Amino acid sequence: MSKTIPEDIKKMEQRISALKKEQKLKEADVKGEKVAGIFKGLRLGLEFASGTIVGAGIGYILDEVFDFQFVMLLIFTILGGFAGMLNAYRYLKNFDEDKK
Repeated sequence: MSKTIPEDIKKMEQRISALKKEQKLKEADVKGEKVAGIFKGLRLGLEFASGTIVGAGIGYILDEVFDFQFVMLLIFTILGGFAGMLNAYRYLKNFDEDKK
């Protein structure tokens, strides 16, 4: 008795292995998208924080040089926060255009 595998079963095994490879590629893409999402979120936070920190630094230096109480620190911290939000908005806008 010879045990040969019928052609239809061989084809089915090939299709199953192709589907398994395809599934692994999809899972890798999902993991890559999650990591990319984390980095995008970190960049948004850094954009906002860096604007605020730079604004606060400029305000602090101006307070020390011109001997203001804390007025420049307050003003430039707020302006830096707005600049950080604007940068984050621009990043999201460019990201959205790239997706289309």
